[in-house]
Amino acid sequence: MTLTSEEANGHQESGRAFGASVAGSAHNAAKLLNQDAWACTHWLVDRETVYCAVVCDGLGSRRYAREGALAGVRAAKRAARQWTRAPGAPISLLVRLLEVLWRLEVASLPAGECATTCLMALVLPSRGTRRLVMLALGDGLAAVESGEGLRTLGGRAAEQFSNVTVGLGTPHHMDDWQVRDWTMTGQFRVLLLSDGIADDVTEENVPELFRWLADFERRPTAARGKGLRRALRNWPVPGHSDDKTLVYLRLGGS
Repeated sequence: MTLTSEEANGHQESGRAFGASVAGSAHNAAKLLNQDAWACTHWLVDRETVYCAVVCDGLGSRRYAREGALAGVRAAKRAARQWTRAPGAPISLLVRLLEVLWRLEVASLPAGECATTCLMALVLPSRGTRRLVMLALGDGLAAVESGEGLRTLGGRAAEQFSNVTVGLGTPHHMDDWQVRDWTMTGQFRVLLLSDGIADDVTEENVPELFRWLADFERRPTAARGKGLRRALRNWPVPGHSDDKTLVYLRLGGS
């Protein structure tokens, strides 16, 4: 099942996945569409479930930013499916495959005008535990909360020495990708945020954001989607006008 709409929700194996995305006030005023894109999906590998969540944020200065973000989500899902079917493949091949597939997705357009950031969380079964692979290129924030505490990837610290956001379609190197590979036990929660939210969230605030989303998790699907979109449209940081996207994934527990 692929979750791509703003109201999307999934529930399987004592897990929960949902997300929301809204256009920022600046794009609404200019009558432009949302340039963020996201998805959650899962599939079976050797009869065990793999989960994948993706958030892409098209660079606003680029003509085809929206198309680039949508292509980024499609490329990430395709790359993840292929990579998880090759046991033992290094994560570097996942990154390279994602880059190539994105280039193919936007082949009919100038790649530089389709530039987009990319966040991905990939959860695989691993000998009675779970393996969590997280990738980040450009701004935005990924976080995981578990019994071992809070760990983050990306965010403002990733861009603090540069005013230029890197992404698919911009000049960059493999080293510009932030990569984490963790073994997870028990319940854990993953959060992916585009910079429209991440720019306003310090690492100290992330646990509070997880608690807020846990409340949404208990709501009926329709109410959850409506409530999340309303909350993002009424984002409480004055003057923040960027598109806003979040994806939440919980595995384990009841």
